[in-house]
Amino acid sequence: MKLNNITSWLSPKVHLLFPDRQLYFRTNGEVRFVTISQNKQILSSVILIGIICWFSITTYSHIYINDIINDKNIELSAVNSNYEILEKQYNQLKDDIQSSSQALEQRQNYLEQILDVTKVTIGNIKNIITDDKNSTDNNLSDASDKRTKNLIRNEKLEKVYSNLKSNEIKQSENIKLIIEDVDSKLAFVKSTLTGAGLIEEELLELAINLPSKTQGGPLIGFTNRLNDTILDNSEFNELYNKRSLLNDLELAITYLPTTTPPENYYLSSKFGARRDPFTKRWADHKGIDMAGWHKTPIMSGGSGVVVKAEKNGSFGLYVEIDHGNGFISKYGHLSKIKVQKGDKVSDNQIIGLMGSTGRSVSTHLHYEIWFNDKPIDPLKLIKAAKNVQKIKQQKYDS
Repeated sequence: MKLNNITSWLSPKVHLLFPDRQLYFRTNGEVRFVTISQNKQILSSVILIGIICWFSITTYSHIYINDIINDKNIELSAVNSNYEILEKQYNQLKDDIQSSSQALEQRQNYLEQILDVTKVTIGNIKNIITDDKNSTDNNLSDASDKRTKNLIRNEKLEKVYSNLKSNEIKQSENIKLIIEDVDSKLAFVKSTLTGAGLIEEELLELAINLPSKTQGGPLIGFTNRLNDTILDNSEFNELYNKRSLLNDLELAITYLPTTTPPENYYLSSKFGARRDPFTKRWADHKGIDMAGWHKTPIMSGGSGVVVKAEKNGSFGLYVEIDHGNGFISKYGHLSKIKVQKGDKVSDNQIIGLMGSTGRSVSTHLHYEIWFNDKPIDPLKLIKAAKNVQKIKQQKYDS
C-alpha cells in the first residue's frame, strides 16, 4: 500500500522532471530532431550522479588517507627523535660508567701500591659493559623493536652500574682503613717534628723544590670526566691528599741531621741563654757544648756537602755542612779537620777530631744546627733521632 502511494506520488514528479524531449538539428536547410525518452534521461542522470559520487568519494578518501599518512609520519618522526635523545643519553651514561670504572681500577692500583693491607679485588668492569657495535639488538629497527632494545640495554647497564657501586663500596671500606693508618703515621711524624722543635709549615715550604717521592696522580686523564653522581671521589681525595702530605713530610725529614757527632760525651752547656765562660755575662748560646776526650772522633750529623772547612775566628778549626732543605750543621773548636770544602759526606762519617781551638776554655765540641736561617736546639734533634730513624725506615710500629 505504501509502495503504491510512493509510486503514485513520485510518478507525476518524474514526468515533470523528465518529460520526453526533442533535440532539433539544422543541416543544409534541413531540420532534424531526436527524441530523448524519459527512461534515457533517467539513466543518464543516474550515471552522472554516480560519477559525481564516485569522484567525491575518491577525492575525500585521498585527502583523508594523506592526512592519516602525514599524522603517522609526524608520530614516527617524534618516536625517532625521542629514540635519538635516549640513544645519546644512553651513550653518555655508558661513557660515564666506563670512565668511572677505569678510575675505580686506577684507584685500586694506587691503594695496592701504598700500603700492605688486605686488598680488595676490583673486577674488570670495562669488559662487563655491553659493546653495542657487536650487539645483535642493533638490528632492531621499528619503534616497538627500538623500545625493546632500550629495555634490553637499560637492563644490561643497570647490572653494570650495580656491579660498579658494589666495587665502590668495597673499595670505600678499604680506603677508610688506609686513612686510619695514614692518620696514625701523620700524627707520629708531626709529634716527632714538634719534639725536634721544627714547624711543619716551614719544613714543607722549603721542601717544595725537593724531588718528590709521591706516587703520580692516579686519576690523571679521568678527573675532569668523572660524574660525581656515579662515583664518589671525596674519600679517595682525602686519602690522596693525606698520603701526599705524609710523603712530603717523610721526604723532608730525611734531611734532618740527627746523628750524635761524638759517640761519647757529656753535655757541658745547653742551647739558649747562658753565662759566657769568659765575660760571665748572660748571652745567647746558639748551640750545645759536648765535652769529651781530646781527639775524640767527630762525625757528621747527617749526609750533606761541606761548605766550610777552615779556621773561623772564635770557633777555631771549624766545619760547616749543608744537609739540604734548609738544614745546616756547624762544628767548632776542632783539633783537626778531616774533610775539605766541597766534599760530600755521609751520615756518621768522621769529619774531624775534638779539641779546644779558638775561643774555648776546655776540650769540647761546639755543635749548632740551623734550619731556615734560624738556630734550633741540636739536643732536641738528637733525642728525636730514634723516631726519625723509624720514619726513614718506614718502621712506624717497631
